[in-house]
Amino acid sequence: MNDNLELESLAQEIKDTEQKLINLRKEYRDQRTAGLRAALEARNEADAMIREEMKALGYRYNNFTWRNIA
Repeated sequence: MNDNLELESLAQEIKDTEQKLINLRKEYRDQRTAGLRAALEARNEADAMIREEMKALGYRYNNFTWRNIA
């Protein structure tokens, strides 16, 4: 009976440790890619500003090129 309780305790400890490891891997991946995500977000914001400026200057984006519609 005591051995069975000890085995259950060890099994639960393994489950807890595996979950902690999963969480640590996710945290590591998030920290490792944080710079890339920030750069992509900044690029998307810059692209949006460029589109707004080009539109204000009378250009439109068509087939991967800017065309002057004025």
